[in-house]
Amino acid sequence: MSTQLLRFAPAALVAALLGLPLFVPDFLLFEISIAVSYGIAILGLNLLLGFTGQICLAQGALFGVGAYTTAILNVSFGWDPVATLPFAAISAGLIGVIIGLPALRLQGLQLAIITFGVASAFPQLLLKMDTLTGGVTGLATDQPFAPKWFPGSQEAWLYGLSLICAAISIVVVTRLLRGDTGRMMRALRDNPVIAEALGVNLTKGRLAAFAVSSALAGLGGGLFCILNGFISPQSFLPMKSIDILIGGIVGGITSIAGAFIGALFVVFVPGFTTDINPALGGLIYGLCLIGMMMIARQGIAGLRMEKLPAAILGVFKFKSSSRFPGAVPGQLGGE
Repeated sequence: MSTQLLRFAPAALVAALLGLPLFVPDFLLFEISIAVSYGIAILGLNLLLGFTGQICLAQGALFGVGAYTTAILNVSFGWDPVATLPFAAISAGLIGVIIGLPALRLQGLQLAIITFGVASAFPQLLLKMDTLTGGVTGLATDQPFAPKWFPGSQEAWLYGLSLICAAISIVVVTRLLRGDTGRMMRALRDNPVIAEALGVNLTKGRLAAFAVSSALAGLGGGLFCILNGFISPQSFLPMKSIDILIGGIVGGITSIAGAFIGALFVVFVPGFTTDINPALGGLIYGLCLIGMMMIARQGIAGLRMEKLPAAILGVFKFKSSSRFPGAVPGQLGGE
């Protein structure tokens, strides 16, 4: 019976997503669309970190590259916002290849610091290029209006656009993870030395992973620009990269669905915690993060509902230490 239900789960999920505008107010639909744009960027990070083992803390900057590509092409050259999305992905992908060059020689914390340095420098670079980026005042962009034949609201039309972008991203990542390409990525993650001995081109594999991951971040950033209708350097501070990383870890760093679950977490949970107590919103959010990692160590997508009670009980269960063979759970020693 459970197997039959799983067969219908994708169709039920698609139907629920398409029917969401019928039951959700426009403002909430707008926030969900924003979460989808973040989810696309998180999906790129999951591909890079979860499946190839390469860390990148510049995903927020690449998200901004895509957003500013869309804004500049629309404001300065009069392009239709939707037509700019492929170029937002391409421009971010090219920048990602440049950022990924240190990955050929550096790994781990060194690569994390270098990429986070890019994220830290990005807002200042936008301010210096004020003739193109608008500087501190930012850029106001056009939004694609819903056609007359569309029965829903403007927010529903933009929500549909975000679903199309998410679907394209999921198809691209799914195809990459299948077959020889997916095995190559996992080999890069698990043991690069053995992978190279088996004939895997480490240089090509790592740069390709950075390129695709960055392109997805750029696509998400372009969609974010279209949804907001306005961007500025304040939209892409270094914390944006940390938020994307948090979304990937909370949702499940090796899960496609986890990318969008994590995006919903980073978009909605901070607001919920602030509503609970404006003065302690940050503290409550931090406790939520700690609790999530204690209960769902593989991310929300990796947590099975039938194992949820055991996971919660495991947080409070003390294991006996090997130093005290006579100890029993709940006691320091064997007394």
